Amino acid sequence: MLRTNNKKILTLLFPLLFAQLLSGCSLTRVSEKSHAREVESLNVIGMSLVSAKEKLSKEGFDCSDYPETNRVQTQSGARTLIQLDCSKRSLELICPQIRYAVLNADPQSFKVVLVGKRITQQACF
Repeated sequence: MLRTNNKKILTLLFPLLFAQLLSGCSLTRVSEKSHAREVESLNVIGMSLVSAKEKLSKEGFDCSDYPETNRVQTQSGARTLIQLDCSKRSLELICPQIRYAVLNADPQSFKVVLVGKRITQQACF
């Protein structure tokens, strides 16, 4: 009697565990609105690029080692800014979501003037 109950439990548990692993892509996902709030709450505008990078690193973002100079379209027109990409991955092993915070700094003062944010959804299969 005890062995048949264990067998039934195992035959039920295995498909449930397998289904959970397949749907694991949605467990630690963050919406674009939540990500935008998270990035805005960091309040890095006006900070030096180095200080902003350190603050993002403390919040779990992994920043690239070398910033790039790019032309960025802002509300006041196109400007040449220094950009530093920082990213944070969700905990899924198979299909991680990658959340970016892009620091845009003035080339003369190295102060952050704009922060971009985007999410890259990775396909599970």
